Amino acid sequence: MKDIESKEVEILSEELLENEIKDSTEEKKQKKKKTKSKKEKKVKEKKVKEKKQKENKNDNKVLKKIGIVLLIVGLMCIAIGTSIFFITERSSNKPTKEPPKVEEPKKEKEEPKEEKTSFSFIAVGDALIHDGIYYDANTWQTGSDGYYIYDFTSMFTDLAEVIKPYDLKFYNQETIIGGKNLGLSGYPCFNSPNEVAEDLMEIGFNVVNLASNHTMDKGTAGAIYSANYWHNQKDVLAVGSYTSKEHRDTIEVRKENGITYAMLSYTYGTNGIPVPAGYEYLVNVWPTGNGYESYKAQVKKDIESVRDRVDVLMVSMHWGIEYQTGYYNDYQRDAAEYLASLGVDVIIGTHPHVVQPIEYIGDTLVVYSLGNMISAQVGLDKLVGGVVAFDVEKTTLDGKVTDVSIKDVKADLIYTYYNNFQNFKVIPFHKLNDNLLYGYRSIYDRYKGYLNPSGDSRIQVGFLG
Repeated sequence: MKDIESKEVEILSEELLENEIKDSTEEKKQKKKKTKSKKEKKVKEKKVKEKKQKENKNDNKVLKKIGIVLLIVGLMCIAIGTSIFFITERSSNKPTKEPPKVEEPKKEKEEPKEEKTSFSFIAVGDALIHDGIYYDANTWQTGSDGYYIYDFTSMFTDLAEVIKPYDLKFYNQETIIGGKNLGLSGYPCFNSPNEVAEDLMEIGFNVVNLASNHTMDKGTAGAIYSANYWHNQKDVLAVGSYTSKEHRDTIEVRKENGITYAMLSYTYGTNGIPVPAGYEYLVNVWPTGNGYESYKAQVKKDIESVRDRVDVLMVSMHWGIEYQTGYYNDYQRDAAEYLASLGVDVIIGTHPHVVQPIEYIGDTLVVYSLGNMISAQVGLDKLVGGVVAFDVEKTTLDGKVTDVSIKDVKADLIYTYYNNFQNFKVIPFHKLNDNLLYGYRSIYDRYKGYLNPSGDSRIQVGFLG
C-alpha cells in the first residue's frame, strides 16, 4: 500500500515538474519576444533620428548655399550700381553722343489701293400738264378735301420701265403744283393737281426742277404752296424754288453710292409776272435781257459756295427759244460756256419743248433741251421728247479722290401718244407701231439726228429697247 502511494506521489511530482518547466519555458519565450521588439523599436527610433539629423544637416547646407548666392548677388548689384554712378558722373561732363541708329528692316512697299464707285443718272424733259391731260386722269371721285381725285399712273407705265434701273431720275415740273384750292388750270397760267407729282415720284423720279417760266402762274400763294410741297418730299431733291432766302442760299448737298452731288437751277424769266420784292427766293431768275451779265455774279457766288463740297455739280437751265428744233441760240451757248468755265460738270436744258443737241464744252456735258416728257401740244416736234443717261464715276487712291468723270453718255427718244386728247401715254420709240405713230421708224431716224449732230463718239444715240 505504501508502495502504491509513493508511486502516485512520484507521478504527481513529475507532472508538477513538467508543468513548471513548461511555464518557465513559455515565460522565457515571452520575455525573449518582448526583448526583441524593444530592441527593434530602439533600432527604428535610432534610424529615424539619424535620418532627421541627416535632413537637418542637408537643409542647413542648402540655406548656407542660398545665403552665399544672395550675398554674391548683393555684392554684384552694389558693384554695378557704383560703376553706373561713376560712369554717369564722368559722362555728364562730356558732350552727349547720339546712340548709333539701328536700321529697321525694309518693309515691302504696299501697292496704292485704287477704288472706283459710281451712280447712274437719267433725265427727261418737261411735264407740261395741259387741262386735257388732267381731264383724262380724272377719276370723277372726290377726296376727303372735296376735290376730284386724279390718277396718271397709266400714262407713265412704259416710262417707269425706262427709268427703273437708274439711281437718280430727273424731270422738269414745267407747270406748278400750286394747290387745288387755287383752282386747276391749263394754258396760259397753269396749275396742276398734286397727283401728277405723286405718280411721277411713285415711279422713281427723285430730282425735280421747279424753276420755270410758269413758277409764278398762280402768284405768290401758288409758288409758296409749290415750294413747301416739294421740299417736304424727303427722298426728292427739288431745285430752283425755295421757302426762304436762307433756304435758297443754303445749297443742299446729297450723296449717292459714296459720291456727293448738288444741283443748281435757273430760269430765264416768269412770263412777265413779277416776283415780288423780298420773295426772290421763290424762283431763281437769270434774265436774258437786262440783267443777264450782272446776274452772272450771283451764279458765280452760288457755284463757288458748293463746288469744293461736291464731287459732281449739275445745273438745270430753263432757257432758249421755244420750238427751235435741233439747234440752240447764242444766249444758251454763252450761258453754257460761262457755267463750264466755273467748273460745272453737267448742264440739263429745258423749256424749248423740242429736242436740241447734246454736246461737250471742254469736260462739261451740255444737254440743250430734252423737249417735252408729256404734253397735250399739237405737232410732232412737241410730242417727241429726249432722254439722256450717264454714269458718274469716282476714283480714289488710298482714300484720296483722283478723278471724277461723266461716262457712258447715252441719248434716245420718247413719244407722247394721245387720241382726241384722251388716252395719254408716254412711250419709248422701240415700243411704237404704225397704228400709234404712222412712219415711226423714219421719224425716229430723223429726230435722233438732232441729239448728236456733231457725231461726238462720247455720246451714244439709241440705247432703249
